[in-house]
Amino acid sequence: MKSIIALAVFSLCTASLSFAAEDKKTASESKPGKCCAAATKEGKTCTHECCAAAAKADKNCEKCGGSGHVERTK
Repeated sequence: MKSIIALAVFSLCTASLSFAAEDKKTASESKPGKCCAAATKEGKTCTHECCAAAAKADKNCEKCGGSGHVERTK
């Protein structure tokens, strides 16, 4: 009986770790801020100081709703 309980606890822990790793992947996806996305649609670059500073660091501006690193098109 103890081994069945131990197996159940182990499988629950393993499942929770796999879900945590999956959440980390989605958190690191690239998502530009709303202002940057609108400027890109118009063929321009965003003029906000916070966005320019984040772009220099190859990141999307978190203050404007972006996340992750800037995706560069080749």
